[in-house]
Amino acid sequence: MTTDDSHREQAAAGLEQLASLVRAQSWRPDGTPSLPPTQAAVLRMLAGTATPLRAREIAQRLGVTAASLSDSLKALESKAWIEREPDPDDRRAATVRLTRSGRATVRQLRHPSRGMGSLLQGLDEGDIGALLRVTQLMVRQAQRQGLATGARTCLGCRYFQPDSTGDARRPHFCGFVQQPFGDPELRADCDDQSPADETQIEANALRFRRPVPP
Repeated sequence: MTTDDSHREQAAAGLEQLASLVRAQSWRPDGTPSLPPTQAAVLRMLAGTATPLRAREIAQRLGVTAASLSDSLKALESKAWIEREPDPDDRRAATVRLTRSGRATVRQLRHPSRGMGSLLQGLDEGDIGALLRVTQLMVRQAQRQGLATGARTCLGCRYFQPDSTGDARRPHFCGFVQQPFGDPELRADCDDQSPADETQIEANALRFRRPVPP
């Protein structure tokens, strides 16, 4: 095993430990629910859309099978966090939307001091920025391997211009809001994301990997 392989092995072990924490959590004393990753992702996705989504759209965005998503939707429906309605454009299909209690649950999940967010409380802005930067690259790798299809990251967005401003503190530029920004402001799930084509994503990924001048 080479030195690089041993480093990757330890990094993978750390990720597995975090994944185990997510799977093993139960309801917390503060009332924050711990959900299987797919269920939590469905709730967050529905909260970030202005209109209900078809189950097929949700499955495609999350990169999960229809059967796996069906089980997740049934579980969320049993908790009264989502509801399904006939699709007005296709009688054979149904759309999914959050209920009022579902939106309240999403607010709990998103609270920065609760759930997995509590693990980030001891990190400074530099640490958060480094984590978000690595997250962008790992999601891209997952997409290459066919593990994710609908992730709404900065790196996959046509408005994203990485390391383009010449400002080490705010090296990136968002063409949607027309503002420069730094690594701590990278989005792992952006409601305003507009998917880029593969050529742009690859070019951005190569640029994104280059060290930013101090």
